Amino acid sequence: MIAKRKSPYLRDVYLAFLISDARRTQTDEYPIIEKWMVSTEPPKEIIQWDRRMDVKDPASTAICFYCQDPGFQPILNNPDNYVNKLKLYQCVVGLDASPYDNMPIVVQKSQIFLNLACTYYYGKNGIKIIPNVRLGDERTISSLEAYPRNTLIAIGTHGFSKKLESRYIFAEQMQKVVDILEPSGICVYGPATSEILGWPMIKGIPIFQYDSFTMKENAKDKKNRLIGASDYER
Repeated sequence: MIAKRKSPYLRDVYLAFLISDARRTQTDEYPIIEKWMVSTEPPKEIIQWDRRMDVKDPASTAICFYCQDPGFQPILNNPDNYVNKLKLYQCVVGLDASPYDNMPIVVQKSQIFLNLACTYYYGKNGIKIIPNVRLGDERTISSLEAYPRNTLIAIGTHGFSKKLESRYIFAEQMQKVVDILEPSGICVYGPATSEILGWPMIKGIPIFQYDSFTMKENAKDKKNRLIGASDYER
């Protein structure tokens, strides 16, 4: 006969264990990413999680989550299950659950909280991280209180550089990010245009640009078209 538990089983559906010992921001109580968790060296390459089979040298590669949210939903559901898997890489760029600016503010902040909580947890468990700065609308600027100053940070620009209005909003946010965090360098996954990154460039902050998976595929297609055209001319 199985003995009954003296206390009821409580399932941690809110994943509170991720930030059980974290310091919190004053405004929204986001978990604070500690400076010692952050990688001091930019990686040789950044590969998104859903293309991790393309990684050739894990020791010099950072894994990022600049892909469709369903692609890394299992990690968000069970972050602890992926600690050892992520330790294989040089470092991990912080989670990127999307806080779209057309979402209710409570949802935007919830997404940002989830990103920060998972990033903090991986840093606490010995995985070197590069904080991913992902904001929603102007009401989420207070989340920058959760990031360390004078460290590497990462941003993903793919999908934000197509429309002029999006580039303008992104550039405005980047100015605030730079002024508040004063990063030692910015790892950019996607196009690194002067429209978006003009302010950090003026400030002399090193920009480390990494082609996104889409950029690499487009480059391959262009090369194949040129080869095909050349063969046709012959």
